[in-house]
Amino acid sequence: MVEVASERIGNYSDESEENEMLIKSFGKIFSGTAAMVFLATSLCFPINVHAQRRAKRKLPAVQKVTVALTEKGYEPTSLKLRRGIPAQVTFIRKVSATCGTQVVIPEYDIKRDLPLNEPVYVAFTPNKSGRFTFSCGMGMLRGSLVVH
Repeated sequence: MVEVASERIGNYSDESEENEMLIKSFGKIFSGTAAMVFLATSLCFPINVHAQRRAKRKLPAVQKVTVALTEKGYEPTSLKLRRGIPAQVTFIRKVSATCGTQVVIPEYDIKRDLPLNEPVYVAFTPNKSGRFTFSCGMGMLRGSLVVH
């Protein structure tokens, strides 16, 4: 009986060492597998650095630009806007002796009267890239929208 008990104790210590070795092996296998999964995922789904930079730069909810109509014409004569972001262009006619009593933006089907010294807000979303003209009602005074 004593011999049987000592064999069981001996077997028990061998099993615990075996269990420890299995646990260590499993840990190595698991960490190696986790590393392989991470690498495979990184290769399949590369990080888009450009998208991350764009996300960091907060784009305005609305692009706001003011254009004055003076004796020289529209100032500034060219407006830069971003495609897909709503824009609010404020026109202010500062001179009475001009044909610029209206502003027309044909690409966006916009036509507005410009009363003297009163801001006129024109809201639209530039949806196409390119250069588009805005002008007075007669087409003599001109400016451009540059959408990129």
